[in-house]
Amino acid sequence: MVKKTKHLPKSQREQQIINAADKVLKEVGAHDFTIDKVVSHLSVAKGTIYKYYKSKDDVLAEVSVKALNVLLEHFKAAEKKRHEPLTALREMIMSFYMYYLMYPKYFELFIYMERPDFSSTVQSYLDISLEVKNYFADHLKKCQAAGLIKSDLDTSYCTYIIWGSCMGLMNFIEAKKVFIEEIIKLKSKTLLELYADIIAGGLKP
Repeated sequence: MVKKTKHLPKSQREQQIINAADKVLKEVGAHDFTIDKVVSHLSVAKGTIYKYYKSKDDVLAEVSVKALNVLLEHFKAAEKKRHEPLTALREMIMSFYMYYLMYPKYFELFIYMERPDFSSTVQSYLDISLEVKNYFADHLKKCQAAGLIKSDLDTSYCTYIIWGSCMGLMNFIEAKKVFIEEIIKLKSKTLLELYADIIAGGLKP
């Protein structure tokens, strides 16, 4: 529980709320996340939270800023591992899988935020989302410049196709983990490696 403090500057109070929300998310996951649990952690009035954030979705959007920044660092580290751009693309896709293993609650948050009724216009969330999208799209452009993937592909469309299909596959693996790994004896990592190969191969000229 965070020690109760009064009259904090706006920026400090917001950071305090988001830090508490991040801890609650890691403890209970996105589906069981509530403002009441953040309030309990902070020992502040519920109105204090709503003074700074309009809804639970806005609070989670702010938490996702940290989650997306961590993901972006994973992409950057993966890209640096390989000099050949198409091999680096495959490495970046696999880095998302490693991220999913290391930060399961953040991955759960991403899935939660894909719901049709999720609504937030928090600017920091919109900014980092665009930064992640642009980083991936720019890498695809490097692949095009090197003649490694089709030159007529729209990199923005490709980025969202890869993001959506990768998220879907990993969500499927999470939901069917027992069936996949224990009953039909398939390895989750191998499924993702094959997926990465299919994506990289399908983009070639």
